[in-house]
Amino acid sequence: MSINMIRLLLFTATLCGTVDLTDWTAVERNVNIPWDLEGTPLQIKTDSTLGSNVIIFFAVYNGNDVTYTGVKFSSQMHYIITYCTSGYTDLPVQPPVGVDTIWTFTKTETAFIITCNNVEVLNYLFEESSDTQCVTRWGIDVDEILFKSADKASDYYRAEPRCSTFTVDGSTQGTWAASPTGTIATIECAATHILDQGNASLIWSGFIPYTTRPAS
Repeated sequence: MSINMIRLLLFTATLCGTVDLTDWTAVERNVNIPWDLEGTPLQIKTDSTLGSNVIIFFAVYNGNDVTYTGVKFSSQMHYIITYCTSGYTDLPVQPPVGVDTIWTFTKTETAFIITCNNVEVLNYLFEESSDTQCVTRWGIDVDEILFKSADKASDYYRAEPRCSTFTVDGSTQGTWAASPTGTIATIECAATHILDQGNASLIWSGFIPYTTRPAS
């Protein structure tokens, strides 16, 4: 098979939604990984299926302080945020069904957000927890993560893709500000990742070559 044919097949696979693993790292359990979760959302790829009862489960560290979070593939998808939830709880939005799924875990000072294949399934505000430790334990910066041995679901992980440059339909290296308020702009990224809700920090996710969003 020629090099050009291989390139064509790889390009076709990308357009069909197959995940390219070149930018992913295989998960190793019980290994501390430096990770700024506030600045770098964590993506985890798995082929685990609903009803398998396996879990994505990792620790987040701030110095010696440690908390845990993850999701469980029960008959309904559950999540856990230690010191915030009382055990595993149903996700408020059940994720799309699929064999290969990419879970994105995003933490801010006030909330923990989970998406699955670009669908937001949880936006948890720490202040709404009945546990008084939730805000103090999760409102601090994270500097390391660790996949626990109980995690049998996580296959690969990576930082959520970011794209430093993008184009707006009809312009060259345009920005949201370049489009009049209320118009629809088509945004493309060279890495074939889509812009997440026009976020000014240019957080990209997914594998669709383009998308349309209302200009802000």
